[in-house]
Amino acid sequence: MKRYLRLVVIFLLASLMEGCKMVDITPTPMPGWRSPVYQLLVDDTVFPQDWTVEFPQDTSTDSTANHVGRTWGNVVNGAHAEQAIWRAYSIADAQRKYDELQSQFHPSRPSEPNAIFVEPKPPTEISFQSPAVDEIHLACGWVHTAYCVVVARYRNYVTDIRLDLQEEHEGIHSDGLTYEQIENIVMAMDTKFAEFLSSFPLETSTP
Repeated sequence: MKRYLRLVVIFLLASLMEGCKMVDITPTPMPGWRSPVYQLLVDDTVFPQDWTVEFPQDTSTDSTANHVGRTWGNVVNGAHAEQAIWRAYSIADAQRKYDELQSQFHPSRPSEPNAIFVEPKPPTEISFQSPAVDEIHLACGWVHTAYCVVVARYRNYVTDIRLDLQEEHEGIHSDGLTYEQIENIVMAMDTKFAEFLSSFPLETSTP
């Protein structure tokens, strides 16, 4: 009886192994999967003259790196800007990452009683629109200082840009980029992704 059961188990295992050979359980990578992600960071020349790169990630030129970032700073007034890009294996994963990043549009109010806090909202000063982007949200507000933040999804790529904003609020000045300069950076970001993805068209059915 034990020998019979052992034979049954062996037969079942062999059948399962054969089935695994017949079915490819590894999903097909998205087009452009091994293109270097760092090439999609906005060009440094998009920033005004007083802005320089502060921290390029050492691993950003690795074509297998799926998360890259860069920070810029103004050498005169100390303002900052930063961008991060995530490449997901599928569109569904990118959508989840985009939803996760949305939380920054609802920041916590500072505990300091005199701290300036203005809930971020889409600025009327920026009219940017793009047919290339799948999802995008741009908002500006105050948490101690003024800033704008952009989260955008292009297919299976998600990018997050945060920029200090030049603004006045109740007599308080915040150093940073103007609305026009920020819009130029966002347009440059959009052009990068649009041109890149046009080289890798999707099939009729997407993962």
